Amino acid sequence: MIKNLFTQMIYRIVLCCVSALAVLLSLGVFYEGTGANGFSWEFIKYYTNISNYFVFAVSVIVLADNVRRVKNGETYGYNKKVRTLKFMTTIMIMVTFLVYSILLGDPFSADFWLNIGNISKHVFAPLLFILDFFLFDEHGTVKLTDPLKSVVIPLIYVVYIMILGVAVKDFEYPYFFLDVNELGYGGVAVWVVILLVVFIAIGYLMWLYDKLVKADGRWKLVFKTVPSAEAEQLTIDQAMSGGLSGGDDADKTASE
Repeated sequence: MIKNLFTQMIYRIVLCCVSALAVLLSLGVFYEGTGANGFSWEFIKYYTNISNYFVFAVSVIVLADNVRRVKNGETYGYNKKVRTLKFMTTIMIMVTFLVYSILLGDPFSADFWLNIGNISKHVFAPLLFILDFFLFDEHGTVKLTDPLKSVVIPLIYVVYIMILGVAVKDFEYPYFFLDVNELGYGGVAVWVVILLVVFIAIGYLMWLYDKLVKADGRWKLVFKTVPSAEAEQLTIDQAMSGGLSGGDDADKTASE
C-alpha cells in the first residue's frame, strides 16, 4: 500500500477532476460526445449517475482531509474519513463498471470510446476510484458486515425506480432488468436477486483482499479489524484517564 500522503493527494486531485467531469456530463450540462442532451430531471433515475455522485462526494471528502493533513506537515498515513461509505461506494461503482461493460455497453465498438460522457461515467471515474481503494486504503479496516451494508443503497434505488414506475405515466425504465412492463415484477425480482448476489460476492472478495497483510516479507490473512480514528482516540483517552485515575490505586496495591 502507498502511504505517502502527497502521492495520495495528487492522485485524488486527478480523481476529483475526472469525477466532476462525469457528474457534469450526467446532468447534460454540456457536450457528451454524441450531442448535447439538455438538462432533464431524468438524470436521477440512472444508477450509473447516482453511483457517480457518491464517488464525487466521497472523493471530495477524502481529498479535503488529505490536503489538510499534508498542510499540517503529515507525510505518511492512510485515509481515516468515511471508511465504510468509501468501501460501499467502491462496490457501487465497481458494479456500474462491470454491468455496463458486460451487459449494457459494447467496449469493442468505436462508439463506446468516442462518447466522452460514456467513458467518464462508466470507465475512467469508476476505475480511478476503485484503484484508490487498492492503492491507498489501509488493510484490515473493512468489517465483516460492510459487504452486506453495500446492498442497502442499491435496494433503495430499486424501490425508488419501482415507485417512479407506478407514479409517472409512461415511465421509461432505465435498464432492461428493471423494466416491469417487459419482465413483470417476478422477472425484475430475479434480476435484483442476481445483482444483489453480485454485490455481496464482490464485497466479500474485497473484504478478503482487505485482510491480506504483509508481515516479515510474507503475505498472510489477518482477520482483526483496524480501529477507526474515533475508536483509536477513544482508546487513547480511556488509557490516559485510566492511568491518571488509577495510578494512586496501583501504587497502593503495589506497596501492600
